[in-house]
Amino acid sequence: MKDIIFEIVGSILIIREQTDESKLLQFSNEILERYPKIKTVVVQTSKVKGVERSRDFQHFMGIETFETVHKEYGNTFEVDISTTFFSPRLSYERQRIANLVKEGEIVLNFFSGVGPFSIAIATKCKECIVHSIELNEAAYNFLVRNIELNKCEDIVKTYLGDAFSIVPDLFFGEVDRILLPLPLEAERALPVAVNSLKDGKGIIHWQITDKVQEKERINRNIEQKIENVLKTNQIESSFHIETSRLIRWLAPRIAHIAVDLVFS
Repeated sequence: MKDIIFEIVGSILIIREQTDESKLLQFSNEILERYPKIKTVVVQTSKVKGVERSRDFQHFMGIETFETVHKEYGNTFEVDISTTFFSPRLSYERQRIANLVKEGEIVLNFFSGVGPFSIAIATKCKECIVHSIELNEAAYNFLVRNIELNKCEDIVKTYLGDAFSIVPDLFFGEVDRILLPLPLEAERALPVAVNSLKDGKGIIHWQITDKVQEKERINRNIEQKIENVLKTNQIESSFHIETSRLIRWLAPRIAHIAVDLVFS
């Protein structure tokens, strides 16, 4: 049996491709033997959809639920996978960014979801503020709940609504570090983010999807993309790529990439 793509969120095994039922059953039983904490198996039946980042699932075996509690690096997240987006595959990226934040920084997260990036930062950095915006009301409610669970109410400030409306009104010229963890809105969000930096200086963590022909050309392609976005939006700003890393392959030569941009 060929490898089947899957992920585990809390006590839920998500099989991310549809295949023959007998193969699904065999694979599920193999995973259940390895991970006894799993109580539910579901099959993903759609791609991630829209700015609310929802997915469709079909219950396959075990307890019929889409709600679970996921734990990583000492943090606890309640999540409903049918109404909110949560990816354990980004756990390293969350910790990587959290370890970069300095005390006293004002951080802005455009697309907070149920709170994994914001809370990871808050539990590492006790003297910073993390402004966290979320459009999906179901995800926002979990965000508020997860902030309480992880006891970081004094650090993470929440906003329900569209970042593209909220940010220009509240945050232009106000923040030190910005998270843009939604590749779907990467190019639209970048100029808004640049305008939100104090004196045009700071760090933007930008996630994009891009066609990768040669690994050594990744940074040059990204630089050209950024230059085009800034020029189109009539923004004059100096920047360099501090770090870029390939998070995962989405398809042959299509990569999900994390980029740390320093504006000065």
